[in-house]
Amino acid sequence: MAQLNPRELDVLNILWKSDQAMTSTDIVNEMRGLTQSTVIAVLRKLLKEGLVEVDGVTHSGKVLSRTYRPTDASRNIIMDNFASDYANFKDVIAQSDICAAILHVEDRPDRLKAEIKKLKTVISDWEKKLKS
Repeated sequence: MAQLNPRELDVLNILWKSDQAMTSTDIVNEMRGLTQSTVIAVLRKLLKEGLVEVDGVTHSGKVLSRTYRPTDASRNIIMDNFASDYANFKDVIAQSDICAAILHVEDRPDRLKAEIKKLKTVISDWEKKLKS
């Protein structure tokens, strides 16, 4: 399992939040403190690991630039990292407390309702597994 450093997580987070593929310049413009050289190096590493992919090529000023988007593999890596981090604290923080904290972060009622519905399905599936 790949461990992602904070800059890699920053770049992935920016890409996941975007509705469209982004150039390295777009990514730099999204977060203060990121430099073009850092973003290019991070994208190169994420590309090599299959966590981002080139979506296309576009004009950025007078030059052609690649556009990037995250892959499903990057979501899986983030989930694995999250679960691994949680495993270190599972004796201190209950799963129900983690779910409550995560739900508390969501500020859009429509998304919160959708997440609660998904959680009910997940819980129901686990209850069925435990009965068999």
